[in-house]
Amino acid sequence: MSGFAIYNYNFLRIIRPNEEYQLEFPDWVKVNVQESFENRQQLLEELLLADFEKPFPFENARKKPYWHKQIVKPQDNVYVMRVANVTNVTITDEHLMSQKYADYRNCLVIIDNRPGIQRIAIERKSTAFSHTKTVANILEASFCKLLKSKLLKVELSAVYSSNVFWDMLKKYPNGFSKVTFHFPHLNLDRLTKVMDKYLKTAREDWDSDLDFTFGANEGGAVKIDPENSRQTALIAGASGAGAWIKMLPNGEKGKAILCGKNQFVVRELDSEVFNNLVIGAQPIPGMGQSAMDKVKSFMKDMPDTFTH
Repeated sequence: MSGFAIYNYNFLRIIRPNEEYQLEFPDWVKVNVQESFENRQQLLEELLLADFEKPFPFENARKKPYWHKQIVKPQDNVYVMRVANVTNVTITDEHLMSQKYADYRNCLVIIDNRPGIQRIAIERKSTAFSHTKTVANILEASFCKLLKSKLLKVELSAVYSSNVFWDMLKKYPNGFSKVTFHFPHLNLDRLTKVMDKYLKTAREDWDSDLDFTFGANEGGAVKIDPENSRQTALIAGASGAGAWIKMLPNGEKGKAILCGKNQFVVRELDSEVFNNLVIGAQPIPGMGQSAMDKVKSFMKDMPDTFTH
């Protein structure tokens, strides 16, 4: 089985680019950013389809290049690729002669750009990358670079279980003097629908991110009740969006906890599915799904929020 960390991705508009950007794209004023935003998934689809035919350069935010290759022809706006952390390795043979070669240690990445999904699964493979966040940063930087000319950028965030929050409460019996929720300006209906209606309309009214801070009276603790539907909606929305919750525990001055940091949800898929993808194996008609259909079902059938 292959384990995958689950990430969401959101599109953001660049309203007025910085000076460096303006020099790189002097015609930026001619770009209709609202039109770009309305066609955001179509624009990414066009780029990923072109990437299958001729891979674009992938790099992280520090401009370090990374190798990648889609392993199967895209289908229904779903893409499967391998991203490699190429290292130079020296080996010594039986004649005591040293040889250098490039080692393409890699992990699988599934991108589901279907309407209403916007989800990425990154294989946990420590022999290639110590953390899936490294791969997420590569994808984010590369997508941002590819969409710059359209005045768009992309942000990836790791989904985590809402139980992370409730487990944190048990660790601090004295409670918390302050709890802060930060909600990015999501464009994912499957996440906004799990939040309280007020949260959704507040973000729309202000066209912005949204922060909620709850502070107790001096010496007290904020009241947190797992039976309170508004509170559970906040927590489900934050964990489902991959947004950290900042918590200040009583009795531990200056210590702030970022609930959700370095936390992620892992889902497994049979490794044989990817072997069948590469060789193009097809099931007997009427006897089950194709390998690509299994990948698409894997991505689509995940819940919007997780409790474990």
